[in-house]
Amino acid sequence: MRQLIPTLTQSGLLAVLLQRQRYKVIQLARRRAQREHVRAALWNTLTWPYRALTAPTLVGDSAEPFVATVPQSPLNLSPGQ
Repeated sequence: MRQLIPTLTQSGLLAVLLQRQRYKVIQLARRRAQREHVRAALWNTLTWPYRALTAPTLVGDSAEPFVATVPQSPLNLSPGQ
């Protein structure tokens, strides 16, 4: 009697191959995201002094308040009188 060779699905190898392929895709995506994160952090570290020195300043930028303080009213509005 002739012995049949099981297919990939019957032997379970298809599930193993697909699982390994999925794992490799996930690992590749994680490595790519990590590289982008490190690159962005490095770039921000190197460029922040330039951005701080060349940032536009507001017109009339000073420590003075925008609104003057209002003097207290001479009226006493306490309810006891």
